[in-house]
Amino acid sequence: MLLLLTFRPEFQPPWTGQAHVTVLVLNRLDRREGAALVQRVVGTGELPSDVVAEIIERTDGVPLFVEELTKAVLEGGNATAVLSRAAATALNVPATLHASLMARLDRLGSTVKEAAQIGAVLGREFSYELLAAVAQRNAAELNGALDQLVGAGLVFCRGTRPLATYLFKHALVQDAAYGTLLRAKRQELHKRVADVLEERWPEISEAQPELLAHHFQEAGDWAGALDHWQKAGGAALARAATREAVSHFTSAIDCSRRLGDAPGGAERVTHLHLAMANALMQAEGYRSERLGKTLEDARLAAANTASVELQCDVALSVAPFFYATGRNHDYLTLAEEQLANCADLLPTAYLSGLWATKGIAHSNRGEEPLAAEALRKALDLIDRVDPSHRISFAGADQRVSAQAYFSESLIILGFFDAAVEEKERLMRNFDQLDKPFDLAWHLLVQCQLCALLGQYEEVLDNARKIVEICERHGYTARRSSGIRWRGHARSHLGELDAGIDDARESMVLWRGQGVVFHTPEKACELCDLLLRAGRIEEASQTLDDVDTLVFDTDEASYLAECIRLRGQIAAGRDDLMGATHLFETAIATSKRQKARLFELRAITQLAPVLARQGRVNDAETRLRSVIDTFETRYPVVDLIAAQRALDTLGQ
Repeated sequence: MLLLLTFRPEFQPPWTGQAHVTVLVLNRLDRREGAALVQRVVGTGELPSDVVAEIIERTDGVPLFVEELTKAVLEGGNATAVLSRAAATALNVPATLHASLMARLDRLGSTVKEAAQIGAVLGREFSYELLAAVAQRNAAELNGALDQLVGAGLVFCRGTRPLATYLFKHALVQDAAYGTLLRAKRQELHKRVADVLEERWPEISEAQPELLAHHFQEAGDWAGALDHWQKAGGAALARAATREAVSHFTSAIDCSRRLGDAPGGAERVTHLHLAMANALMQAEGYRSERLGKTLEDARLAAANTASVELQCDVALSVAPFFYATGRNHDYLTLAEEQLANCADLLPTAYLSGLWATKGIAHSNRGEEPLAAEALRKALDLIDRVDPSHRISFAGADQRVSAQAYFSESLIILGFFDAAVEEKERLMRNFDQLDKPFDLAWHLLVQCQLCALLGQYEEVLDNARKIVEICERHGYTARRSSGIRWRGHARSHLGELDAGIDDARESMVLWRGQGVVFHTPEKACELCDLLLRAGRIEEASQTLDDVDTLVFDTDEASYLAECIRLRGQIAAGRDDLMGATHLFETAIATSKRQKARLFELRAITQLAPVLARQGRVNDAETRLRSVIDTFETRYPVVDLIAAQRALDTLGQ
């Protein structure tokens, strides 16, 4: 006969120590086991992953709690609820467990129950000193109440009073105690906690503004909550916790709405929405629905202020959203209006920002000379501004973004030496970068310039750093660009298939953001690698996918490259006449845009096609002519490829 008994740790069985008795310790379920038990209760259905995670978090690995809370979710239809401590009703304690827990609290008496309630307001874990300051009871009563809670197994104690800390044994015990507080009493306690923290522990207020914000909000003190949520959002952004920043700014905006039309409210609301937009650009990319809504709210709020600077700030913040939706011309109109009407009223940093955003819009349209001119003005202006007074653009320091686009414009225009000098200038400022988003963008510029010179090991090293930074901080769009350059480097270091996989992943991630700008560039990268692997049909399909995007918007920066690759596809299919026509179109487009790099590439690939048609002299003349237009002291890979093609023609 097998006799199986279960008991709590405090029970001491008298029959242990005998040969035929085995004692097994049943530990709490880990996260994997908890998830498996949830799924068993759910059966053939499925709960969202965030709901499952919340159930596991709240039940502390206790199987009974896991089962009961999962059943409560299924019966209550809470599976899609937004889960947070501030919205504790999303996962209510099941009635059976609540009754059991409250019966245990009630049996301990009103003083013990009150201590548990105050502790529940403070959190899952709380210090004796803070509890005593909020409870306002004599030490003997409070100590006795806490000892009874510990003795009943409802809370754990660490250390000795007055430096002790207490921890609710289960999150559900905390929830049950908190749920018994009437609304007025609950608000009173939260307000008392916030006041005590501000008065006696200002270092906590400084280090954890979100903690005070939570207590002020639960107390109904919307002004106090707004102040601290705003501080918390700024602090989260400073340490690159962008999703946390979005959450804090969302709470701050909600508090501002509850305050209504307070003096100076429009300016504050504008600043809140702009800060929120900055965080969203990093966390969700440049075309998220929330970003568009936030920017529109910022514009409407700024329109109710008399601040020219604030209205310019909004104009700068909407730039990435306009680029992402292929509305570069619309943005140019907006930027030029700002420069015409407000140039004399704006600080230098804002003027620099307008020239930079204007330059980027020109670049997106394939107007590289105008882009380089505007970006050079932007950089000249920002050199006069103290780094502490710079503004953020697209989630990054304005110098980083302006230099990134300026370097790209110089490369496309064929000013290779100037582009390399910009790289050296970037390196001089490298040590000043302390924010991960800025660092990732800086490394992207490094990748581009190293690829220009065939320094593929360095490209690979920088690309891996970008991916690592972006994975750590959740920068999806930047991660796509890092993977793109990783694929570029791997393809040139003998891993063509791996490079193709990276380029395709980069494209999928980028298109998942729903953005227009840079999409043709990434498509061309993938197409080029596919053609090197002889996968002509896949390359053709890749270009088909971006044709509509290019021709339906004013995103024309890589138009010549798209046409050139079409010519390469035609040549691969032995359609020499079609290939010649496409290469000539790419050359004409490049010349119109002054994109000398793209012109060089198109003529380099046109030359062998002309040679196959018996036009060797024509091919040599045109190729030598374009090579001679470049003056550089650096080993630029495209010039090396052109010279190699010219040498082949002469053999």
